[in-house]
Formats: sequence, C-alpha cells, structure tokens
Amino acid sequence: MDHPQEGQGHTTPAEGRISTYLVRHRVIALILLGALLYIPSLGLRDFWYPDEPDIAEVVKAMYISGDWVAPRRMGVIWVDYPPLLYWAGATSAHVFGGVSAFAFRLTSALTAIALAVMTCWVGARWYSPRAGLWAGFILLTMQQFALQAVGYRPDLLFTLGIAGGLFVYAAGAGDRPRWFLRVAGFALLGVAMLAKGPLGLLLPGLVLTLWHGSRREWRRLFELAPLSLVALAVYMPWFAACAKAMGSDNILYELYAQNVARFFGGARGHAKPFYYFLVVFWRDLYPWGPVLPFALWHVWRNGGQRDRNQQLLLWWLGAFFVFLSIAITKRQIYMLPVYPVAALILGNWVAKLSHKDEKDTPSPRIIKAYGWIVAGFLILIGLAVLGAAGPGFEAALDKADLFAQELLAAHQIRLSLVIFGMVMLASGLWIAIAARDARPGAIAWRLGISHAALYVVLLMWILPSANPARTYRPAGEWMLANMGDSTHFGLLHPKGNLGFRKMGGFGYHTGRLVELLETSTDVEQFFEQHPGSIALVHESAAPGLFSGDGVVWRESVIRDDLYAGGYQYLVLQHDPRGDSPEESPTTE
Repeated sequence: MDHPQEGQGHTTPAEGRISTYLVRHRVIALILLGALLYIPSLGLRDFWYPDEPDIAEVVKAMYISGDWVAPRRMGVIWVDYPPLLYWAGATSAHVFGGVSAFAFRLTSALTAIALAVMTCWVGARWYSPRAGLWAGFILLTMQQFALQAVGYRPDLLFTLGIAGGLFVYAAGAGDRPRWFLRVAGFALLGVAMLAKGPLGLLLPGLVLTLWHGSRREWRRLFELAPLSLVALAVYMPWFAACAKAMGSDNILYELYAQNVARFFGGARGHAKPFYYFLVVFWRDLYPWGPVLPFALWHVWRNGGQRDRNQQLLLWWLGAFFVFLSIAITKRQIYMLPVYPVAALILGNWVAKLSHKDEKDTPSPRIIKAYGWIVAGFLILIGLAVLGAAGPGFEAALDKADLFAQELLAAHQIRLSLVIFGMVMLASGLWIAIAARDARPGAIAWRLGISHAALYVVLLMWILPSANPARTYRPAGEWMLANMGDSTHFGLLHPKGNLGFRKMGGFGYHTGRLVELLETSTDVEQFFEQHPGSIALVHESAAPGLFSGDGVVWRESVIRDDLYAGGYQYLVLQHDPRGDSPEESPTTE
C-alpha cells in the first residue's frame, strides 16, 4: 500500500520502499494475506447453521458413495444447490484423506483468495497496478466476504464464476473482439450455473444486455443469445444426468421452487422488504461500505460513466441491486457477486486519493472524516467490550438463563473478548493518528490492516470459543453410541419445517438417516419400524407428546438434556422387549 505524497501528509523513505515493493509483488502479497486471514481458522469449529451442516451432510454422502451426479441428503436426491460445491468439497476430502470442516471450508478460502487475485489483476489492467493492489486488499478485508471465506456455502463459487465470466468476456468484447475470450467468459457463467443454478446466466446476461444496449452495440447484443448456449452446454450435462436419476418432473419442480418461487414468494424463508439491501449492503462491506457512495460519485463527476469498463461495473452493480431488491426472498450473501465491483471502484478511488499528482484526485476530506469516525467507533466499542468482559461478567452469566453448553461457551469466550477489545482500542488510536496527520493513504491502509487483525481474533478465538453453543458433534456422538445397529432415528420438532432444517446437523455426525416426526402416532409407528432406535423430541414439542398417553412416553425417556445447536431435546428409546440402556453421562 502507499502513503500520500507531498501535500497530503508525510511519508518516510522506508514507507515508500514498502509501498513500491507491495505494488510490484501485489499478487504474492494478497495470497499471503488471504492465507493468513482465512486458512488457520478453517478447522477450529464444527459446521454451524445456517446451511453448513446440511451441505456438509450431502458432501459426506457423495464422498462415501462415489455418486457425483445426484447429490443426496438423508438418502434422498437433494438439489437445493447444483453440484459444484459438493464436487469441490468431495475432491478436497479425497485430497486430505477424509471429511472434515477444514477440508470442506478450504474450498471457500481458496475461492476467496482467487477472487481477490482476479480483482487485483483486473484493477491493474483497467486502472493501475497500485489500484489493483488496493482493490484486492479491500476485497479481502470486507466484513461479509471474510465471513464467507471461512464458511461452507456456494456463494463464493457462484461469485467466482460470474465475476470471472464477465471480466473475461469484457476482455474479448472491446475494439478488437476476440471470440475465444467471449466464449470462455460464457463457459465460466456455465460454471456459475453449476454453483447456484440459472441465475448464474440470467443475471450476468442482464448486465451484458444493459451494457451493450446502452452503448448501442447491437451486433454484440444479438450475439449474446448464441453465446448463452455455451453456458448451457457446461450446465446441461449434469442437469440431464441428475434428471434421469431423480425424474424430470422432480428436478423441474426443484428448479422452479429454488428460483421462480423464491423470487415471487418467501415460502421457504428469508422474505424481506424491498429496502433490505439498502440497509445491509453498506454494513456488509464494512469498513469500506460507507465510503463507496463517495467513490461512485467521484466516478460520475469525472465522467467515468463514459468509460467502457466503468460502464460495465455500474450496470453490474445496478442490475444486481435492483433485481435482488425486487425479489421477495433476500439474504445478505446474495449480493456477494457485486463485491468485486465495489472493490474495484474503491481501489481506484483510494489509489487516486494517495497520489496528488493524479489529475482527478478526490478530496481527502471524506477519508479523513471517515477515519475519525471509525477510530471513535472502534475506541467506544473496544471500551464497551472490555467493560462487558470485566468484573461483572460472571454476575451477568449467573443471571442469564443459559444451557450448560452455552455457559461453557460464554466462559471460553471471555478471554477472546478481552483480546478483541484491546485490538479495537489499539486500532482506533492507530487510525486516529493517521487521520490527525491528514494522510489519506495511511488512513485507508490502517483501516484494512486493523480490521484484518480484528478478523484474526474473531476467526481464531471468538468463533471457536462459541463452538459448544452451536455444534452438533457431541450430541451426534452420544446418539451414535446409543443407537446400536439402527439405521434411522426420529426427530420430533413443533413444526416439521424446523425439524427439516436440523436434519443435516444430526445426520452428518451420526451417519444415520433422520425420520421427521410430527405426532405421537408418528413416534409410535417409528418405534414399530425401528425397535431399539432413539427419537429426539424438541423440548417445546414435549407437552404435546405427553398430553395423551404421556405416562407411556415418560417411561421411554432415557435422557432429557441432550443439547445440540442451541436447542435441548428429550431422548426416547422404546424397545418392545423392555430393554433400555443406561443413561450416558451428560454431553460436555
């Protein structure tokens, strides 16, 4: 990174040499930073909801069965997502000799680093090597991007396919068209479809239609339709093979449910108001999101919207924002494909801020004011965190209504909070010094490095400390020890949909199939079919189960404190022969 030249603060010869060295070796620097931020923490906690346990259970089944065509969840073909994420996780598991949180999540971390390098490469070609370095650095240190890099979901692979496809296509659609690059770009959009379905072609296609249409490039516009066949050629072989395995009617229904139904309704959850992304988008890009509007204004004020590449970025950002805001179903991670756009615009803006000799240098007042705001925020929050973890911490825990596992997590997390608070305080003071000296480049550099340090504490200590309150592993191991040779176990939740969402957490750690139960009759029929097995009853469903023939079921309770993923369960074991194992010790 670079510090400002004369008139924008001071710099030392050593800082100048570091800046030049980082720009020259920007790809290596970004790879090392990404590896340091993301990889060490990948295996320090189990799979957490939302999503991770369900996806991991599917990948585990694929790894064991060797069936790479039809993803299966609890023995049933499950195409909530296309197979790319499952293929990546199963491949990683084969490389590392077995399934694990580290092996699966490594695919996300490597994808995130690849996205940062690609963004850096594009920034260097479109703007300058310095802007490319800033763009990659900014992307790596965005809050939501960092969280997804250490999770296991398909959205980063989806983002890589879309961003790679649009960037490669743009490289071949200039004044000297190159068909090879345009075809390769659409092939990458086919990869995006394999990550998350038809939107991998539909949304980039909308962006390119708006881009070429606004430039009156009618020939390019009409060529999009035949090029789309390239993306379909990448996606359709798997789709056809999976349709053969599960039936064409079933896969078409799932295609409708996961795309059309989610767009027009929130039956599967995550229904949000139209202004949802107007609120969360800037927060998810923290610490860079609040200054993105100023970077966009700088582009517009200086006529950047007339530049071919800038036009693509603006249409990309706008099309995704409007389309996803219109959809009823919304999640924060849906906006990940525009993060490289934000990083490029911000990277060029920061690079210009730190070099006054640029003819269109932005005013440093915005970044200086923002530096003071972030510094004050970090200092205040740091003091609050240290106060919360202080002498009154134990007393607050005593008053809280927590399960034993939640108390264990709270005790483990206390030291991590102290470290987190101290890093916040130090970061706030460090940024304030740069703001006082009016050094825009230094302010931006310290914003990124400070939050990278905070992410290290968060990912390496705080989240792993919270694992006892979120994991399904101890419960799964206990169940496995008490199920005997049973291939199924029952799961009774107050609502079937809630139970459906917890199947993967139990299934991954037991390797057994889950049968969802809703009534006492279901429980009775389950034990008739699987004598000697166990059934888990969510604590809120117990009153309904015990309201009729409750005495019978109370005699079948072998444990009333099985904790998993934030919920407590009663465990029933009803054997017609009258055999009942001794209760095992409480899960740690």
